Amino acid sequence: MENITIKQIAEMAGVSVSAVSIVLNGKKGVSESTRQRILDIIKNKNFTPNVNSRRLILQRSFNILLAIDPDMSPLNNFFYTAVLNSIVERGSELGYNIVLITNTNSFENSRLAYTLSQHNADGIIFLCDIPSELEYSIKQTKTPFVVVDSQRSAPSHPCIRADYKLAAYCATKYLIENGHNKIGFIGMERIQDYYLHSFAGYKAALSEAGLPVSLDWIQSDAYDEMSAKNCIAKILESAERPTAVYCTGDIFAIGAMNYLQDTGYVLPDDFSVCSVDDIALSQYYHPALTTIRIEKSEMGILAVNMLDNLINKIETETIVTVRSDELLIRNSVARIN
Repeated sequence: MENITIKQIAEMAGVSVSAVSIVLNGKKGVSESTRQRILDIIKNKNFTPNVNSRRLILQRSFNILLAIDPDMSPLNNFFYTAVLNSIVERGSELGYNIVLITNTNSFENSRLAYTLSQHNADGIIFLCDIPSELEYSIKQTKTPFVVVDSQRSAPSHPCIRADYKLAAYCATKYLIENGHNKIGFIGMERIQDYYLHSFAGYKAALSEAGLPVSLDWIQSDAYDEMSAKNCIAKILESAERPTAVYCTGDIFAIGAMNYLQDTGYVLPDDFSVCSVDDIALSQYYHPALTTIRIEKSEMGILAVNMLDNLINKIETETIVTVRSDELLIRNSVARIN
C-alpha cells in the first residue's frame, strides 16, 4: 500500500484538496466525472485515510462521551453495567471511541464543558436523566446527546426508556394470580417520575383485582440495599402484614429478602418477593428472584444507533421504549390459597 496523502491525490486528479475531501465525505459539490477520477485514484493507490486525516476531512473526533453520575447508587451500578457494555461494543462497531466522563449538575467549568469546547466529542450519552439547567447548557453547544433510561413522563430530549408502569403492573398482577391479595410496595421517591410510574402500575393491578391500597404497606424511601431493609422492616411493623411485596428494583428486593431471611422468614413460603430489572445477581440469589426483565443491552445499542443518526443528521425516532413486560419466573414467589 502506497503511503500517499490527500494532497497528492488532489495533484494526481488535478483538483483541489477540498474536492478530494468532498468525495471522501460522500457529499455533493463536484461533477460526476471528477468524482469518478478521484475514486479511481483512491482505488488504484489503495488509499485509506488514517484517523487524523478522517478527523480533519470530516471535522469529527469520533469520540462519544459516556457521562456517569459519580453519586450513582448500587441500583444504578448493577443496572448500567449491561448498558455500558453494549454501548462500548456498538460504538466500536460504528468506529467510535467511548470516553467515560464524570457528569456533574453544573456545566460551567466542568470537565464536560472543557471537552466540548475543544471539539473533542461528537456526541454524549447520559446514563439517566439530567437537570434541566444542564440540558439547556448542552443544547446551547449544539452537541447531539441521548439519555438512557429516562424516567420523565414527557422527555424533552432524545432518549431510550423502559415502561416502568407496565413492568410494575405485570409483576403485581403475577403476585395476585398466585393468590396474594395483601401486597406491599417498596419504591424510590427521590426519583419522582420513576416512583410515580411504578406506583401507578402497582395500583392499577390492585384496582383491576378489586383490591385496596394499604398505606401501611407502602414504603418510598428505598435507594439502596440497606434502605430497602429499613422499608421492609417498617412494613412488617404494620398491624396486619402483607404476604408479598413488589420492589421497584432488584437491589431493593435483595435487600428486603436479606432482612426477611435474617429475621427468620422462610422464602418464599412465608413471604413472596417480586421485582423489576433482572440484574445479573438476581438469578444467583437464593431463592432466585422472580423479576421483570428490562432489556438493558438493547438500551445501550439503541442509544448508540440513535446518537449516530443524530450526529450524521439522519432522521431518527428520538423516544424509544424497550420491552418492559417479560416476566422471569424463578423461586421467590409462592402460590397461596
